[in-house]
Amino acid sequence: MPFSEDQFLHGLFPRLGAMPPEVVVPPGDDCAAVRTAPGRLLLLAVDQVVGDRHYLLEDNAEQNAEHETRNTQRGTPPELAGRKLLARNLSDIAAMGGRPLYALVAGAFAPGQDAAWMDRFFDGLLALGRETGTVLIGGDLARAPHDAVASLTIVGEVAENQVKLRSSAKPGDILFVTGTLGSSLETGHHLTFTPRLREGQWLAAQPGVRAMMDISDGLLPDAARVCRASHCGLRIEAARLPLRTPRTTVEQALTDGEDYELLFSAAPEAAGALADAWPFPDVPLTRVGVFTAEDAGRVAVTDNAGNPLSFSATGYDHFEKT
Repeated sequence: MPFSEDQFLHGLFPRLGAMPPEVVVPPGDDCAAVRTAPGRLLLLAVDQVVGDRHYLLEDNAEQNAEHETRNTQRGTPPELAGRKLLARNLSDIAAMGGRPLYALVAGAFAPGQDAAWMDRFFDGLLALGRETGTVLIGGDLARAPHDAVASLTIVGEVAENQVKLRSSAKPGDILFVTGTLGSSLETGHHLTFTPRLREGQWLAAQPGVRAMMDISDGLLPDAARVCRASHCGLRIEAARLPLRTPRTTVEQALTDGEDYELLFSAAPEAAGALADAWPFPDVPLTRVGVFTAEDAGRVAVTDNAGNPLSFSATGYDHFEKT
């Protein structure tokens, strides 16, 4: 029977029991956070790339074309697959306002992924590590009989008074997004995106910024996660959404996923000054909605006249997709 990732985690988290007092941010955010010194938090997260899910295996392009028909690339260069593994994790650090430090990689590589392929995979990963100051300090390698799965654990840090959580939005807050949304697969953005580390660190230092997370499964489901954690509702104005290409639809911007942009809530009295002070002219910052006290946990999308819009797609979920 199909089930969603959120449904499964909702049942799993209570089974974990009480967290030790040094665990300041328990499971349920983009990273866990542990207090290691007064005022300092260690950020920890893990993410993975799966062949034929997050990138296309070069020796299986015919089958992959059926599963990812919108991706025009037939076989992903190993460098981009390795880069994406680290970049996905860096996006989680960015969402907490943190700075990356270290990474560990566990890779189970498929039979077609030989030593040359693996070398190129790590070339991409290590190049991004050098760019972002993230040092690979260990891991494990294995040969998988069929599937290809590589997992990366990332370690970062953030000041405790600057960490941003999904649970901090308040009614009346303004919802902003960085960058553009939608059409991630067909444009190749899902392989070449830049983790918003500098933007996340800048936002973390702004007292008017409250909740924050990265957009990986689509704005619609990810914003709903913020709503549930913050016990708020949300109205998104479709006409305000920053579309990645002229052909990108509103539905794609809301549900395609793999954007790896930041969404965040800002106090209404601070929103204007924050937008005026935005120091990254190469990255758009767009006000797209407002949090509400009604319909907690729900996201409504409206047209210019305030009429509700509905969509057939709901965002990406590994366990609801086959």
